[in-house]
Amino acid sequence: MEFECPEFLKDMSAEQIHERMMANLPSDIDDMPGGFAYDYTMPTALVASELVNFTLMKALMTAFPEYAWGKWLDLHAGQAHITRRPANRASGEVTVTGKEGTIIPKGTMFCTAASETAAGIEFLSDRDGVIDESGNAVIPITARLAGTLSNVMAGTIVLMGKTIPGITKVTNEGAISGGTEEESDESLYERIRLENASENYSYIGNDTDYIRWSKEVAGVGDCIVMPAWNGPGTVKLILVDQNGEPANKAIADAVYEHIVSEKDRSRRLLPSGCAELTVTGASTKKISYLCTGIVFDREITTLEQMKTDFQDAVTAVYEEAKEKGVLVYNRVRGLVISIKGVTDFERFQMNGAEENIELSREEYAKTESVEFLEAASV
Repeated sequence: MEFECPEFLKDMSAEQIHERMMANLPSDIDDMPGGFAYDYTMPTALVASELVNFTLMKALMTAFPEYAWGKWLDLHAGQAHITRRPANRASGEVTVTGKEGTIIPKGTMFCTAASETAAGIEFLSDRDGVIDESGNAVIPITARLAGTLSNVMAGTIVLMGKTIPGITKVTNEGAISGGTEEESDESLYERIRLENASENYSYIGNDTDYIRWSKEVAGVGDCIVMPAWNGPGTVKLILVDQNGEPANKAIADAVYEHIVSEKDRSRRLLPSGCAELTVTGASTKKISYLCTGIVFDREITTLEQMKTDFQDAVTAVYEEAKEKGVLVYNRVRGLVISIKGVTDFERFQMNGAEENIELSREEYAKTESVEFLEAASV
């Protein structure tokens, strides 16, 4: 939402303020540019204009969550009894191969190989591990640092921070996921809005409650609620993380504990009438996009920049698609021509067709690939 300057703060440029100051001078005082009065009042007009158009304007914006940012938005969140979600650390499992009986202590460091441009990413084991008769030990690990950089592909964790005798190989057979950045202002404001909108309602466990509770946990991007999925009194929550990926087990477990609070029932959010809560990561439907015959202004953009802009724009549409159960072809097609610098294109396809893509209740759209092809030059 764009902030609109209040009527009482308009016509406050330095020139307009100074013009009014000159108009208020006694008639027998020189008001010409370069004169004593003119030169001594113009600095005051400049300062007054800055106070009105910047300082006071920013002060007004921080008073409302719709326009606040950073720490000022955090203060509004505090009034709504919520806090900004911190950055989350990625987690997963590493497989250690070696001599049977070898012990891998909790806190053992594993890492990816460093490259010429980036240092290795470090992970710590969450518990002790022992290599069994199969010659392997599967150990849960968590990234040492939070953020999206801690998400790595399968087969990339190949090193140990310190050699342990008896170990011959280290690898992660699955991707390590769940690493997210600190919650954005846009996401925090949306939660503030939802919290304020439900201020006069009790915690009865409706769909909105479950979505709000889930999004209070670090790493959660969105939640699909399936009531009575396994009979009366059962609820299933399907989660994606802030990166649009299916939430991993660590995030799902954290949401379950936050809502059910088995360790401290005084903090329980789950209504007593709900006998069973199931929390799991979403399944994804991968979408490939192909746009051919693109005409664009080379002074404004490039093919690579267009692909990046399109991916950002279509990710925002996925929320709408989840609610409707369909990714609308014409809705996504229109994003291409809205990209800065694009003037025309010939054909646009989603998964090789020019039609809508249906999504089941448990599916969440995910971009698999984006290919933009330039129009042939005449």
